[in-house]
Amino acid sequence: MKLIISALVFIILVLTGALIIQWRQITELRRRQAEELVLQEKRLREEFSRRSLDKQTRLSMLQAQINPHFLYNTLECIRSEALIYDCDSIASMSKALASFFRYSISNREDVVSLRDELKNVDNYFMIQAYRFEDKFTYKIGFEEDGDKEELMDCLLPKLTLQPIVENAIFHGLETTTEQGRIEIRIGCTDRHLDIMISDNGSGMSREQLEKLRASVLNGGSEGSSDSRKERPASGNGIALSNVAQRIRILFGENSGIKIYSSEGAGTDVEIIVPRITEKKDLISGDKPEMGQGNKAHPEDKT
Repeated sequence: MKLIISALVFIILVLTGALIIQWRQITELRRRQAEELVLQEKRLREEFSRRSLDKQTRLSMLQAQINPHFLYNTLECIRSEALIYDCDSIASMSKALASFFRYSISNREDVVSLRDELKNVDNYFMIQAYRFEDKFTYKIGFEEDGDKEELMDCLLPKLTLQPIVENAIFHGLETTTEQGRIEIRIGCTDRHLDIMISDNGSGMSREQLEKLRASVLNGGSEGSSDSRKERPASGNGIALSNVAQRIRILFGENSGIKIYSSEGAGTDVEIIVPRITEKKDLISGDKPEMGQGNKAHPEDKT
């Protein structure tokens, strides 16, 4: 009798253990199923959000195209009317303004050639020349030791030159009584493109220059309020620090801009970037030291 009871107890224990194991397996399976359902729900939510965002983005892009097209059509109408009435200056300014906006707004490229940048500066300066009644002159020069056509194909972030020319006009030349002058000098070494943008404006004191340099170096976080104030990064008034940051992002920390100035003696802004003409080379990692392309220049403009 005792043997039978022991056998029954043993069978019950075995069955109980098996049931416990099976229950644990079922519980684990349900847990995994619940986790999978949660993940599926999360993926569905993310997919829904992504599609909604894509739809909103496409809608925003389509809406953004309306205003520029309206602007271009309006400028073209103004240009046509000006030509009918022999107002050549108005026609030329309307054409330059439309080209400037097309380049700044509609051109989706982040990286462009030096040729494109200089053409955009030409349009911008033509607009300002009408505004200020030819108070400024503008000149582009190439050093003899470089192949001009090859240098014109070198790559830069879009809107690199125009913001610097804008700063030169509004913070260096606008308040001067003399004939203003802006000169862009383009040279190179074996590995670098070197662009110097100079003006004969009011310049800066040593203290203002150091604050501006610090602002450019630190991404505009300091020194911008008391120094030669940069125009805000709204519209096309992009600050020098913005230009410097985009150059460093594209070409690395060894590229960027340098600023030289003395009070009453104007300002020089030097742009130093690798000599690259193909976009595929931008990701090659071949980014030589900035100092190798730097021209000999005093610490401050004299």
